[in-house]
Amino acid sequence: MDRRVILWVIIAILVIAVVYITFFQGGSSSSQVIPAAQSAGQAAQSSGMVGGC
Repeated sequence: MDRRVILWVIIAILVIAVVYITFFQGGSSSSQVIPAAQSAGQAAQSSGMVGGC
């Protein structure tokens, strides 16, 4: 029974590590993409392009 508890503790630690790396370490690279997308959207609005049917 103790072996199962240790296994679940290891799994929980790995899951927490993956969530931490995904959201806190990967957040810096994804925050650089958002301003680029916003500036591209502003450029498309200012270029006079009009969407049609």
